[in-house]
This record gives sequence, C-alpha cells and structure tokens, in this order.
Amino acid sequence: MTAAGDSNPLAVIDSMSGPIAAVHTPFDASGRFDPAVIPGYARHLRSNGIDAVYVCGSTGESLALTTAERRSILETWLDAVSGSMRIIAHVGSNALPEAEALARHAHEVGVDAISAMNPTFGSARDVDAIVDHHARIAEAGEGRPYLVYDISAFGGVSFPAADVIRSAVSRIPGFAGLKFTSGDAIQLQLAVELAEIHGLRIFFGADENLLSGLSAGCVSAIGSTYGYAAEPAHAVFRAFAEGDMSAARIAQRRIARLVVPLLRHGVLRTGRALLETVGVPIGPPRSPETRLEPETLAAVLEEIAALGIPGLTPGAGTVDRRP
Repeated sequence: MTAAGDSNPLAVIDSMSGPIAAVHTPFDASGRFDPAVIPGYARHLRSNGIDAVYVCGSTGESLALTTAERRSILETWLDAVSGSMRIIAHVGSNALPEAEALARHAHEVGVDAISAMNPTFGSARDVDAIVDHHARIAEAGEGRPYLVYDISAFGGVSFPAADVIRSAVSRIPGFAGLKFTSGDAIQLQLAVELAEIHGLRIFFGADENLLSGLSAGCVSAIGSTYGYAAEPAHAVFRAFAEGDMSAARIAQRRIARLVVPLLRHGVLRTGRALLETVGVPIGPPRSPETRLEPETLAAVLEEIAALGIPGLTPGAGTVDRRP
C-alpha cells in the first residue's frame, strides 16, 4: 500500500498496468450487501490475471449505496486481498461532505488510490470550479494518489479532459491522472500527451475500444468486462506489446462482440449475469434495476459462444439465479 502524501503519486500508479476490474457489488436476494461473496470474487480475479480492482464505481452501483455500505464494501475488499491486489476506491458522491468522508475513510484503511466522478446533480460553471470540487475530496484523502473519473454519460457537467488536467496539476493534491470513460478520441490524445508531460496516467475506461486506448498511449485500463472476460483483454494487451496488430485487432473484435448484447440488454444487469455464469454469485442488482431473465441470459450466451471466452458458453455456470 502507498504511504500517505507520497511526493510521487505515479510511483504507486505505475504498478497498475494491464486490465483492472471495475468490480460489481454483491447483494443477497433481499438486496443487502453480501460480504461473503468478495473473498471468492477476489480469488476468481487473481486466477484470471487481474491484480488491481476499482471498488464502488459505476459498475459497483456506488450512487445506489449508502455511505456505511461503501465503507463496509471497501473494508471487505481490503481484508479479502490482504495486500495481494491493488485497490482504487471510488469515493464520488453528489454530496460533497459524503465524498470527503469516504476519502478520509479510504485513506485511513490504506487504499492505493482514490477516485471520484463529477457530481451528477448540479453544474460547475467552469473547469476550475469542478477541479476545485475534486481538490476538496483529494485533500480529505491526505495525498493518496487521486484519479478524476471522467464519465460524461453519468449526467452532470463534463469538461474537456485536457482542460481538466491542465487545471488539476496545480490544484488537486496527489493528482495522478484520469479514469477516461469517454468516446472523445481527440480529448484522449490530448490527455495522454499531457499525462506524459506531467508524469500522470490515463486509465482507459471503454472496454469495447481498448485497442484504441492503447494506440493512443494508455498502458492500463479499468473496465467491467475484465471481471468475467479477462482473457480477450489480456490478448489485446499482449499482442499490442508484441507489435502484432493483426492479433490485437482480432482480440479487440471479440471484446466488441461481447459488449453488443450488454448494450442491448443493459450493461449492469447483463454483466452481473455473466459474472454469475463464471462462478461468482454476485446476486441481483439493486432496485430499481432488475436481474437479467434466464431466457435472455441463455440467448446472450448462445450469441457470444463463438468468441471462445472461458466460462461463457451455453449451459455454463451453476450459480443459483433465483430472485
């Protein structure tokens, strides 16, 4: 784990490369957080070559969780991995005091980095205002490496990533870069250029375009599919590192074809169903989202069977999917 106030936040961030799993939050049939699932979840990830996790982000349904739940979830992950995996804690909230409290807690329990998305309610008037908002959260984190989570799809206000970086380097304590989940290819290139200048890291957040992120200069990625379909992502990273662009494109197309039914049926609930298929009993999503119907899951598995992703074949999985 990193020391608080590390003068070089990238020293910790540098250890996080390749695919990083944005993890789902396990719930029992009544919709309560189920901590008993996380140790097995962590073992599953490690066995699939994942050595870092992003906890309580959008995949983890953070904005549908109470502050007490988010504390408990983070503590459970830390206990489960016992230092064997890096942990980035998402602490963003529409209520700044809650985000600050979560950042203080993340620092106290010893995470490797903290991160926050922009509020989805209320609008900053300019980029400095939103960066100052993040700076207050980072200050509560006592200098832990801090990543701004750029995900414009979650409402609120979004500013060009390059503008955010230019402002953040002098305003956010421990600023280490961005989690970039955007389709803006121009801003990605400009953000990577600035990251190289300032010694930062851009974590690419769009699984379906992973190869584009690597080609732009990213060396790490955070995504939900890596939790249940890590193999094609590893293949993209490996082929790209070896300079085999043909193999990298083939592996990337497998991820893209995997994502198609997720977009059709709902990324969150379909991802949870696929995670259960590979053996992690993650349970239903939090209301008002609903569990993927068994017949729909069967159709999804049939659709992606030709991709040859380990564990994701028709009839795979033994998890009890009753409501």
